[in-house]
Amino acid sequence: MKTKNYAGRIIGLLIIALVATNSFLIFFDEEGRVEQKSYVEEWSKSTTYNLFERLNVNGVFASDDENEVYFDESIGSFQTFQVEEGQVVQEGDDLYTYQVTDYGTQEAELEGEIDRLEEEIDAIEDYVDELEDYDIPEPESDDDSSDPPSYVETEYLQEADIAEQDAELEKKRAMLDMVQDQLDQLQDDGEEITVTSPYNGTVTDVSKDLQAPLLTLKASSLIVTGELNEEERQQVEQDMPSQVTVEDIELETSGTLTSIHDFPEQVEVQRSSRYPFEVTLEGEAENVLPGYHADVEIITDSAINAVTVLDNVLLTDEDLYAWVMNEQGVLERRAVETGIEEQGLIEVEEGLAEGEWLAAEPKDEFRHQAPFLTPIHLRDLSVKRLLDSELGDWKTYGLFGILSR
Repeated sequence: MKTKNYAGRIIGLLIIALVATNSFLIFFDEEGRVEQKSYVEEWSKSTTYNLFERLNVNGVFASDDENEVYFDESIGSFQTFQVEEGQVVQEGDDLYTYQVTDYGTQEAELEGEIDRLEEEIDAIEDYVDELEDYDIPEPESDDDSSDPPSYVETEYLQEADIAEQDAELEKKRAMLDMVQDQLDQLQDDGEEITVTSPYNGTVTDVSKDLQAPLLTLKASSLIVTGELNEEERQQVEQDMPSQVTVEDIELETSGTLTSIHDFPEQVEVQRSSRYPFEVTLEGEAENVLPGYHADVEIITDSAINAVTVLDNVLLTDEDLYAWVMNEQGVLERRAVETGIEEQGLIEVEEGLAEGEWLAAEPKDEFRHQAPFLTPIHLRDLSVKRLLDSELGDWKTYGLFGILSR
């Protein structure tokens, strides 16, 4: 009985000594003569994905433009309104009538106004022609990193300026049509003139007491307005893409941040400053009225087709790194540089390529330049492929296995 106990104790001591010896050999093996292996339970694969940095703010729908119509009491006596509040009018619709008090003076004023508008239209048309005829010099070399951005920016500014001048030209032409119509009425009738609208929109205010402005028209097209706090103002720039959502009516549409104020509406020492912004919509927002509230998502940065990994495969020591299976089939500790993070995904700017395998778990079992062990998941194996293999293949693989021994 005692002999068995002694034998058991000796075996136990030998096992402990063996484990301790191996542990010391591994711990003090600075030259790497003892081969260590890594154990990898879970893997992850890098892929390409589109990532975005988003700033979520609140907004409200508002009219895109507001125009005011005036009446000069010195040119005549006001007669009647031809519109009422809430009425939708188109360009050329009647707005109000007035009685001319001095035919000659009124005719001269209208003719002078026509001449002025025609000169302004000619000047704008000449300017647009100059803009369209101007050829922006292309970069001299593709290697010059300073030229391409400058070229693209100049081209964009040229297109924006042309669009702005075209819009102004349309307004001037509408005003010219309105004044010409008044002159025709004066010359035909000699007494009463009906003023027509140079704008499309909805009449939002009618001044019954004839105080200026006589009428206020708001455009039917909508924009989204809102305010940014001081921190948010630092994150955004003009022309950033945006997404506008109204959950109650299941509306989702795209837009562009077209206006950001550099000055707050109010400046107070004890209160955070607020900076107004406007988002112009790409299309018409159906079933939406001015005053509807919306969620606005401003895209402050983006990475298109970026190499992307799950955030749980990246580790931090002094620098960020990942455990990657390299071409030799061993684990490699590789430093990486990252960019945008979104919903558990991280953009890898340097250090990884698409389709590389990364060890995920258990992290304390990973070793640099070490072969690895990983479990076989039978659910991932195709039994059909195994059974469909030709008998000759089995023999070949079997001989290879025997020879390798």
